[in-house]
Amino acid sequence: MFKKIGIALLAFLLATPVLAGGIPQIPSSPTYSEPSQIVPTLNAFINQLNGNALGVGGYAAQPNNAVSLGSLCQPAAGGSPLTCNGQRMIAAFTGITVGVTDTLQTLTITNSSITTASACNANWNTAFTAGSALMVSTIVPSAGSLAILVTNTAATTNVVTTGTLAVNCFN
Repeated sequence: MFKKIGIALLAFLLATPVLAGGIPQIPSSPTYSEPSQIVPTLNAFINQLNGNALGVGGYAAQPNNAVSLGSLCQPAAGGSPLTCNGQRMIAAFTGITVGVTDTLQTLTITNSSITTASACNANWNTAFTAGSALMVSTIVPSAGSLAILVTNTAATTNVVTTGTLAVNCFN
């Protein structure tokens, strides 16, 4: 048993110097079609992944040291459609009519950055009636808007008519 622990410890100690250096920089003469543009971009990204600050090759510090995933919008609560222009959205809908099992409702978000090629996901951040299960069943992006089809997949009727959706879209 101690032999196995010793081997694992030795492997860890040998691997530590390799991992401690972070991600290496891209060489100055790679075989890219436009190295004058791609190399600085990749190196800045690598510096950010390595945790370097703005003055040493990284980007400006982000809250909680998180990599930015695009702008966040959170419009005032309201009925569908809501207008929210950002890649990440927190949309508080009123007038949700999904009650009994298999009831469907389409909630719409108007967003100028959404295209038909956008890849989006959405999840509820709301506690609905105990025993009900409101689920996002389909998300259909189109030019300038996002249609989110919601259904109750459980046998219990939902009576909650307000809910908040967290939505992420990548273009």
